[in-house]
Parts: sequence; structure tokens; C-alpha cells
Amino acid sequence: MPSFLERYVDPVPIRSRGAYNIVAARHADDGERCTLVLPGASANPRRIGEALAEVERTHARLDHPRIPKVAFRGEAQGTPFLELACDAVVDGQDVLQAMADATQKIPYGAADGFIVGLRTAMQAAHAQCDPRTGGPICLGRISLGNLLFNGEGRFFLVGFGRNFPVERDDGTADGSLVSYQAPELAMQGRPSPMGDYVALVLFMRSLMPHVDISDAVGRIVRGELQPSDAELLDCLRWVEQRVLGELPALRASMEEAIEVADRIRACVGARPEPEAFEAHVAALLGRGGGRTGAELMLTLGKDAAWVAGSDGERRRLGRAQRRILLALVEKQKAGSGEPLTMWELLEAGWPGERPSFEVGANRVYVALTRLRHFGLREVIERFEDGYRLAPKAVVRVVD
Repeated sequence: MPSFLERYVDPVPIRSRGAYNIVAARHADDGERCTLVLPGASANPRRIGEALAEVERTHARLDHPRIPKVAFRGEAQGTPFLELACDAVVDGQDVLQAMADATQKIPYGAADGFIVGLRTAMQAAHAQCDPRTGGPICLGRISLGNLLFNGEGRFFLVGFGRNFPVERDDGTADGSLVSYQAPELAMQGRPSPMGDYVALVLFMRSLMPHVDISDAVGRIVRGELQPSDAELLDCLRWVEQRVLGELPALRASMEEAIEVADRIRACVGARPEPEAFEAHVAALLGRGGGRTGAELMLTLGKDAAWVAGSDGERRRLGRAQRRILLALVEKQKAGSGEPLTMWELLEAGWPGERPSFEVGANRVYVALTRLRHFGLREVIERFEDGYRLAPKAVVRVVD
């Protein structure tokens, strides 16, 4: 472990990008889990340091269980870093992929509980003053990268002060993630509470394919109207006209929007169930997208020259990918069930090399991401302290 991170152990990349790396780790002294934000390989350390200082100042003003506190911010050997007080293991991109791979959609009430949780976290930020602007603290843009999840399915919202999940080190949007925002932000307009609400509605709609939509809403979206849908239709039209389709200065207030959201909920007979959402995500993360262990198959060519997952398609592997996959296979054969740490995977893939932490973490992250995209998403499991092959995965070697 590089000396500037000697207070942490078991680092596992959650997301590696050009400007920022987000890493799951543990405290070396007590084993407590935490989340680190570090400069990416192409970032300017001075700019990153300034951005992380702004994150710390802003988060210090916020008090909501979904918005993690900054537990520590430091710099050593010219590398700034920040510790968030949350035990994240994945971000929203991984959760969305697990949802897409699963056979069961999210129950409507569970999905509603998730959106309400996001909204209330945003409202808590809006209630505080941003000293830079004199107005409320706003997120501006929301993406899957702004959401961090722990192993129990609990989510955290990050990006206040500086929206590091979607920005370059100079504060401009980097375009690597799909983000949702009110249209005025594209014209250099200021973020606002109702602009955040617009972004939230757009983000919510992007998740609809993974949600078990209620019968009434589904009928209206499909154009199959019934007389009993009149009130619900009026509410949905109101959202289109007064929230999404209105000029910023003429939009409805947050209070009005929440009141209409409550009416929609009453029309469909639903209630927010945040605990059900957490349980759903925890199950997805724990069982590899909802497939049974008996379906997990990994086929390797000689010396791991190629690999095929459960779909049977063969993909050729690079040298580092071969060595990493073989190391995972050998670890599974040993039967301990323990994952390989980031440092062990780095040594397996690039033996004898000693890159910096951010470069090494990025190498491992990219290699594992590609392997998981090669049909091995359910086979390679991700944990707080590393990666392993699913214990029930069947490994075959073909000459």
C-alpha cells in the first residue's frame, strides 16, 4: 500500500475514470469500511485537491443519512484523497446492470421508496445555504455514478459541492456517464431545487424498464385508457406541463410537485417502501442478478487463451486477463471462499510491476470489468475487499 494510504487496507475499485477513482476500503486499525475518492490517472492533482476541499466544505453543511459525511481529507506525496463515511461496495451502474440481468422486476412500491429517498436527500441539501452562490445547495446533475450502495442495498447520494461522479477535474461534465439535468444547465443556467426535481423525474423515467409498473400507469403509458383513469391521467399531464415542459421561472413549486406525486400514489394504491428496495438490491448483489448457482458456467481454453461464460460465446483474452482469471480459478480451487484483493490481482496480472495506487487500481478495474462483460458477470463476484469466482461456478478447461 502506498504510504499516503497506509491508514487503509483491502482497497477495491468501485469506479475508475479519467478524473476520479472511487474505491472501497477498510481502516487499517479497526477494519471499519469506508469509501475513498482519489485522483484518476489523467487528473491534475491541484485541481482535484481543490475539488475535494469543496466537497468537504459542502458536505459539512449537510445532515442527512443518505448523504455521507467526509470523515477525512488528506494529501501526501502530492496526491490528494478524501474519505467518505459510508461502506459502499458498488455504484448505481453495477446495480442497474444487476437489475437488467435479473428475471424479476423491482416492485412498484420499492422503486417509489427509492425515488422518495433520493428526493428527501436532495431536499435536505436544498434547505442549506451554498456560500458560493448565496442560494440553496443543489446537485444539478444526477447519474448512476452519484449513487453508492453497500452490501445490504442501502444507497448514498454523493456529488454535492463538486459533482465528481460526472465531472472532469476542471468542473466541466466529462460525458462518460449518462446524466440527467434540467435544460437550463445546458445553457449555463444555475442549478435550482426544482431543476434538481426535473433531473430526478428524468432519472426516474430512465429506470422504468426495470420496474413492475402498476396496472393503471401501464395502461396510460400504453394508451389503453379507462374511465377510472381520469384523475391519474390529469396528474401525469400536470407533471408533463408544469414540471417538465415549463420554463424555469414558471415551473410549479416543489410543494406542488410533491402534492401531485402523492395524488398519483393514491390513485394507484401504492406507498413508498424503501426497505423493500434495499432488500431487492441486496438480493441482486448477493445472488448475481437472480440466477441460480447451477447455471454458472465458466469454460476456459488451454492456458486461458479464450473464455466462454454461460452464453457459450468464446472471447480471446489478453495476457493480463489470462493471468488474473487463472489466479481467480486457482483461488476457487483452494476452497477458502476468500476473495483476491486488488493488490493480489495486480501482482497476478502484472507480476513484478509496482505502479502507483491509482494506476494499479485502474488496471485491475478495467481488466475485471472487461472479463465481467465477456459473459462472466454472474461468475466473478465483487466484495468489499476484492473479487472471487462464485463458489458454485463450474469451471471447465477445454484443450
